Amino acid sequence: MLELLEPIAIFTHVARAGSFSSAARRLGISKSKVSTQVADLEHRLGVQLIQRTTRSLSLTEAGNLLYAQGEELLRGADQAVASVHNLNDATRGVLKLGISQSFGTAHIIPALPEFMERHPELELQVSLLDHKVDVVNEGLDLLLTMSEQLPLGMVARPLMKCQFLLLASPDYIKRHGMPDRPEQLVEHNCLVYHGEWHEHSVWQFRRGEDYCEIGVSGNFRVDNAPALKTAAVNGLGIVYMATYLLENEIAEGKLVPMLTDWHLVNHLPLQAVYPRRKHLAPKVSAFIEFIKDHIGTPPRWDDKFTEIFEQRK
Repeated sequence: MLELLEPIAIFTHVARAGSFSSAARRLGISKSKVSTQVADLEHRLGVQLIQRTTRSLSLTEAGNLLYAQGEELLRGADQAVASVHNLNDATRGVLKLGISQSFGTAHIIPALPEFMERHPELELQVSLLDHKVDVVNEGLDLLLTMSEQLPLGMVARPLMKCQFLLLASPDYIKRHGMPDRPEQLVEHNCLVYHGEWHEHSVWQFRRGEDYCEIGVSGNFRVDNAPALKTAAVNGLGIVYMATYLLENEIAEGKLVPMLTDWHLVNHLPLQAVYPRRKHLAPKVSAFIEFIKDHIGTPPRWDDKFTEIFEQRK
């Protein structure tokens, strides 16, 4: 049985990655060894696990069954290692982080020197991401994401809920007027976030018992939230913007809040996402606690918007 552990682990990585070459790169071994180990495993088990073509591969029924068990096997190994690490509360080694790009640039990267000063034996490897992330396949210990759509087998710990404001530049308002109700937004040029997996073109509002969803449109779509803010500051249109992206634009008169008596309804929490394990590595739990304290409850950057938020109650 012991001689099957390595080929089962290699097969599981092939199934994860969807190719022999990707699995070989992730494991740091040759493609030929990966292919040989999988072929040998099929021979020993007496079943075909993978259907191969020149361009792709797919799992057979037996392959899918073994893949599910292989994932359990690897998770068990990870838990065993984590259990040993937890015997002493050491935060050392490499912590591989994935962070939503705009939020990470604005609020996480500036805080990292303080975290690393507290944990000098820890090395950080950070990926700023703006795409749908496979935590396991990309080799991450932890993902900080604004998405509510989580892959199977992941744990999600909410860290904060984003607040939003509707904004435009004084120049835009002078040229096009200030809307009195959300329904009037259909007459305005609205700036839309348009990413690979999501387009935010239906804006939601609530005031007391009133609720409405407005399908907006405009002549500018972009897959980067800070770019939306820049476009709004330069008078291109109205933007539905998360407060964590705002610095001093309102105080400096570059952007003016609109429809401030309406609550902007957008369920976009920041979540710490990691593989489901019985024992969480100290380096991961230390980073989550640090970031949670750094953000604050409510988030520290929302202090300057207290007056606006009071109008929504």
